[in-house]
Amino acid sequence: RPQIMQIKQVHNHKVLRVQKSVFGPACSSAGYRKADDEMSGTTSQTEPIDATARTVLLNRPQNTKFCDNHVSTTKYGIFTFLPRFLYEQIRRAANAFFLFIALMQKRHKADNTVNKKKTTVLRNGAWQTIIWKQVAVGDIVKVTNGQHLPADMVIVSSSEPQAMCYTETSNLDGETNLKIRQGHSLTASVQSVEELMGLAGRLECEGPNRHLYDFTGTLRLDNHNPVPLGPDQVLLRGAQIRNTQWVVGIVVYTGHDSKLMQNSTKAPLKRSNVERVTNMQILVLFCILLVMALVSSIGAAIWNKQHTDEACWYLSRAGDISLNFWYNLLTFIILYNNLIPISLLVTLEVVKFTQALFINWDMEMYYSETDTPAMARTSNLNEELGQVKYLFSDKTGTLTCNVMHFKKCTIAGITYGHFPDLECDRSMEDFSNLPSSSNNSTEFDDPALIQNIEKNHPTSPQICEFLTMMAVCHTVVPEREEDQIIYQASSPDEGALVKGAKSLGFVFTARTPHSVIIEALGKEMSYELLNVLEFSSNRKRMSVVVRTPTGKLRLYCKGADNVIFERLNETSQYKDLTIVHLEQFATEGLRTLCFAYVDLEEGAYQEWLKKYNSVSTVLKDRAQKLEECYELIEKDLLLLGATAIEDRLQSGVPETISTLMRADIKIWVLTGDKQETAINIGYSCKLVTHGMSLIIVNEDSLDATRATLIAHCSSLGDSLGKENELALIIDGQTLKYALSFEVRQAFLDLALSCKAVICCRVSPLQKSEIVDMVKKHVKAITLAIGDGANDVGMIQTAHVGVGISGNEGMQATNSSDYSITQMFGLHLLLHCFYFSLILILYRKISLSSQVFWGHCINALIHSIILFWFPLKVLEHDTPFQNGNSVDYLFVGNIVYTYVVVTVCLKAGMETTAWTRFSHLAVWGSMVLWMLFFAVYSVIWPHIPIAPDMLGQAGRVMQCWSFWLGLILVPAACLLKDVAWNAGRRTVRKSLLEEVQELEARAVDPGAAVLRDASGRSLNERAHLLTRVFRKTPSSVGRSNSVQQTVSHGYAFSQEEHGVVSQSQVVRSYDTTRQRPSL
Repeated sequence: RPQIMQIKQVHNHKVLRVQKSVFGPACSSAGYRKADDEMSGTTSQTEPIDATARTVLLNRPQNTKFCDNHVSTTKYGIFTFLPRFLYEQIRRAANAFFLFIALMQKRHKADNTVNKKKTTVLRNGAWQTIIWKQVAVGDIVKVTNGQHLPADMVIVSSSEPQAMCYTETSNLDGETNLKIRQGHSLTASVQSVEELMGLAGRLECEGPNRHLYDFTGTLRLDNHNPVPLGPDQVLLRGAQIRNTQWVVGIVVYTGHDSKLMQNSTKAPLKRSNVERVTNMQILVLFCILLVMALVSSIGAAIWNKQHTDEACWYLSRAGDISLNFWYNLLTFIILYNNLIPISLLVTLEVVKFTQALFINWDMEMYYSETDTPAMARTSNLNEELGQVKYLFSDKTGTLTCNVMHFKKCTIAGITYGHFPDLECDRSMEDFSNLPSSSNNSTEFDDPALIQNIEKNHPTSPQICEFLTMMAVCHTVVPEREEDQIIYQASSPDEGALVKGAKSLGFVFTARTPHSVIIEALGKEMSYELLNVLEFSSNRKRMSVVVRTPTGKLRLYCKGADNVIFERLNETSQYKDLTIVHLEQFATEGLRTLCFAYVDLEEGAYQEWLKKYNSVSTVLKDRAQKLEECYELIEKDLLLLGATAIEDRLQSGVPETISTLMRADIKIWVLTGDKQETAINIGYSCKLVTHGMSLIIVNEDSLDATRATLIAHCSSLGDSLGKENELALIIDGQTLKYALSFEVRQAFLDLALSCKAVICCRVSPLQKSEIVDMVKKHVKAITLAIGDGANDVGMIQTAHVGVGISGNEGMQATNSSDYSITQMFGLHLLLHCFYFSLILILYRKISLSSQVFWGHCINALIHSIILFWFPLKVLEHDTPFQNGNSVDYLFVGNIVYTYVVVTVCLKAGMETTAWTRFSHLAVWGSMVLWMLFFAVYSVIWPHIPIAPDMLGQAGRVMQCWSFWLGLILVPAACLLKDVAWNAGRRTVRKSLLEEVQELEARAVDPGAAVLRDASGRSLNERAHLLTRVFRKTPSSVGRSNSVQQTVSHGYAFSQEEHGVVSQSQVVRSYDTTRQRPSL
């Protein structure tokens, strides 16, 4: 006993070992030996019984190759390191979980869906069906109507005259109108299998490149002269065959050599702000760990130098203590590794993964028509969804369905169509119940029009002439399938008008190279087609000259209201009424065209025809001289009325746009479509209102662009940089200069001063450049959404990319972070994260470093209280009745119990909404630990683990100081936190806390004016996302730099200056004859 007390005075650290040697351990030594035997890997192994006996030869070489005398006790070898290391890491649950998450985020499944699409190729003298990834260069491929092209190919022949082919490229460039491509005349007649198999020669072309609209090649067939090939003979992967029964082509570029894939970029590795901050803090903690380990190693070296074996003979340090500095450094790093919060990373990943599952399971974002759910393709960016400030959206297929419908018209001053009463704002929770795009309720529906014809209304002649013009003045080609007529239209507007005329009894039935045949109210009529005066963006109109069944020469002209009204005869009626109706149509976001006609004199027409024929053959400036010639005959028109076509929006688009704008999210529309079309959609989806002033910037040089942008910025004055009731409209040509280094800042300043921005005719590269500009200069979270391959660049550039699983292939979806089926799903996707992230995390993220280190300091204070308080209380404790004394396990179990209770109570203090799961997590964790502690203390020797823990729970529970500390220690830890929170909530409440208090008092938060941290008013009625008070409109007024326009809604889509002119197209068809089949 005196020896023990002396040792305790010398070195208190070794007292526990000596006490055990005198008073006896908690269990018998035999028990310990038994445990050692059972846990040892050496004593329990059985001897191998199948070892081969060996014979050793003396003084001569051995006949058998035995193993050499080299030994190795390392865990890894040169060749076994990688597999064994990976196996060792994957055995850890945390690493296995991270691997599981990584595998879940792979996108090969979506890629396989594309690669396994089927197509038809000519092999071994027969058409065979194969999957896309088996298509090879040189294959002859057949693609039918409605199918997407599996590779880039040169047209050989098609079902259309002169090897023409209609293709929709909205997936590539966003344009809604169909484009015409044409095979060379040398191969146009090669259609049968025998003829195709008989093709011999070679096709030479340039190497793979990313230029969508460039191609240079030469086709060298045996026994024929070489023929040049250009972009008009090429069909690109990703485009869709439309209005063409079949087309045959030779594959020139496949896979990643195709122009579509050449324009794609590698999927970037995106990280959220929270992840960046977390990584940085963990690196700092790791540096702190290294410093602590270094200081401890230096301290250990000093201590070891002062306390040698001779001076401290009683410590028996031999073999227990290392004197190697670097070994000690690594030891301390391992001991302190708990400083790195690995559990935090695992917890974040679990939460994110669970959120991703909820997105995938969300029935409100499920689209039943295509049986497609929403999909979180990554869980790394969930928290970014709650912080989006700028939204970049495509138009075609994203905002619109790319479906045109004739909806209303005005004829002779009378409007016809469906005019519903104004509906109240639809609840945002009802988006999933909106009518689908196939709903026919938006078709033209007004029996009054037909009734006016039948009852011989005074305007009946004008109505008949108007409907006749709808059925005659166009470039549509009819095609019969059994008893139905299918209209092939390169212009979606013309297709909608012809279908509208058909529904009203004026049916376009057939076309020959020189006539248009219609059936007007059951009576067949043939109009001789004399001339087609083609549409262009400069002309904004299209005309045809026909000879009516009665022998009259008549010119029908349709186009924009301003160009038609300029050419009206002074005696023309209904002008004022038509203008009023046009403004009404435009207010609803409809696309308008004015209709007019004039009867021509035979002599005047013949004189004009001579000029037309002469101009048609000139070589220089032919297009311009033709337009000047058209002007000579398009005059003295008589107004019939106007049509209104709906470019149908996707379900819930106006409501979604409105909600996001009220949430102070800036929306930019980036489209490859025409300016008039984009503006029209801006009005119809409520992005642009008729109270806004439009800033339209269309320049053709760098200097002009710079001057215009600077002038607009100057005119805004103090309003520059603030949100104004302005909409900026800019085209792709101007953007080329606006995005240059010297002009970019002026363009950005002007764009950020506008409430809406619409960029038209932009290329995929320009889309990504715009997103990148805002991403870098504004320092705000950006989101890009699109559905086509032309949207991939901006989807990958933005912080968050959302793809729409639409009709334009899976390219955008495969490159996105989240995929949805309709635009309304974006609101639901963002909305679910605003509550959990904007109100809770955004405040912390903005002060992430301070909050993180504040919690670290708080944890340090808690650890001091949790460790030293129990240690000091138990320092002078007396032995238990059985002779045992307080040891490190006894103190450790008490401290750990206090830690569990304190951490659970702290988590409860941070909880913002108490649910059954919250209660289960907080109180259940405490109870679970106590149960585990009790069981773990009695399982030995029944289960051969933890012999030192035997009886520990009983001794802890018998200690009165444990129960006293169970109340005092957690209370001491959390007293500071409670006081801090109470003081802060008294002095300065957060928005979330203010709402919580209102709800606790059963007060409707929507009826109260709330204020955020900056003192601005906020209203809960708008889901805590909107500002109660709208920003005051800018005092810019209607200066010369800002255009206050009244839109009449003109928009018309048709390919201009194509390989085949519109006149050639209509004169190539004779639908009264049988079409060739393949």
